Amino acid sequence: MGAPTLRRRKGGSVALPGIWLVWLTLGLLVVVYASHEAFGFARSVDDEFFRQGLNDVLLWSAAAACFAGARRSTRSRTAWLLVSAGLASWAVGDTIWSIRFGGAAQGPLTSVSDVFWLAWYPLMLAALVLLVRDRVPAFELHRWIDGVVVMLVVATPWVALFLEPVAAHAGTSALADAVDFAYPLGDAIIVGATLGAFALMGWRPGRMWCTLALGLVAVGVADAVYSVEALQHTYRGGLFDAAWAGGAVLIAYAAWMPHPGQVRLAKVTGWPAVALPLLAQAFAIALQIYGIFHSIPTIERALTIVVLLIAMLQIAITRPAVEPDATAPSP
Repeated sequence: MGAPTLRRRKGGSVALPGIWLVWLTLGLLVVVYASHEAFGFARSVDDEFFRQGLNDVLLWSAAAACFAGARRSTRSRTAWLLVSAGLASWAVGDTIWSIRFGGAAQGPLTSVSDVFWLAWYPLMLAALVLLVRDRVPAFELHRWIDGVVVMLVVATPWVALFLEPVAAHAGTSALADAVDFAYPLGDAIIVGATLGAFALMGWRPGRMWCTLALGLVAVGVADAVYSVEALQHTYRGGLFDAAWAGGAVLIAYAAWMPHPGQVRLAKVTGWPAVALPLLAQAFAIALQIYGIFHSIPTIERALTIVVLLIAMLQIAITRPAVEPDATAPSP
């Protein structure tokens, strides 16, 4: 028998025969993990088998699969190598934690694992910048403002749901407080930047970006929920444990999807040009009205004011230019 034939796919990638078996296996393992956490599937098996052993296997598998996807890709290779490095760093942190504290009733507030877990954020942000640059080569100010608006709109509820509870339970030590606060803050930046990139692409991201975004949102929400529960001493495990592994697998799978290519953005005029800033203003106004009857953090009020100011700037920038009248007499 000869060697398997490699087929070049649209978008600068190589299709490997049988690779679907890898993704099917990883997907089934994530489903089993999620079923155990949500419904008590395989209760006879120790929880540590899922939360330490299976979780670490899935993270390392996702890192390896993402690295292989980056190596076989002919576009955005550096970006995907950064993503695979982030996944590997995350897996190293989890493995160290499993070995040192897997059987402990309660682990330390900070450990060497935090160094590897926190490395995920700068690596992922650098990868997102490269992916956006490859997808959106032209700089258009109003679209970048759209992206900033989306980031702020995402950050506002994130502050109330995750950052404020973390800040409220801080006070153990300066280092522990900084580390605990870094996780939900980093997740807010990653999720906000990802959704903001959708605005840069004119809301035509492509399947690769949608898969990547779904994985990043799953990881971000799971990470933020864990941070809050851990500080409140209410962490007992749950579905978000499997969401970490599932998000990592989705991120790795995105590296194997065909590259969507550079987006060709048409000129936007009329209501589509101002729909996003108007919706952002409506959101900010609604939150301020809510604040009349209920207490909301000061930082949320500040964020909504920034949203209003940026939305006003966006409407001013995207207003139609006045064309000179060709029939008017010259001065």
